[in-house]
Amino acid sequence: MEFNNNGIGTYKISEKAFKDIAAIACEGIKNIYPTKKDSEFVDCKINKNGEPSFKVSIRIKQGVDIVKLCNKIQDEIKENVLLMTGIECKKINIDIQGFEAKK
Repeated sequence: MEFNNNGIGTYKISEKAFKDIAAIACEGIKNIYPTKKDSEFVDCKINKNGEPSFKVSIRIKQGVDIVKLCNKIQDEIKENVLLMTGIECKKINIDIQGFEAKK
């Protein structure tokens, strides 16, 4: 995604940068376990309008309220992307791959 900075020049935000922002947003959320290392559990696509959409693949701690947790993940990603880029993301899908036993 490319931006023009008031005629001074341009800057780009890559899909990888958006993935990193979303992964960082998920770091502080309890009871989730990424399915892959680093930011690879997050996938990001930028549409032709320049809006990022995300797919987050996770496992969840057994016994946790899935709806509340997914809402929290979506809110955190949306807030962090907006705060760091000024871009509002409208699509954040969560793919629950399974559950982890209570520890």
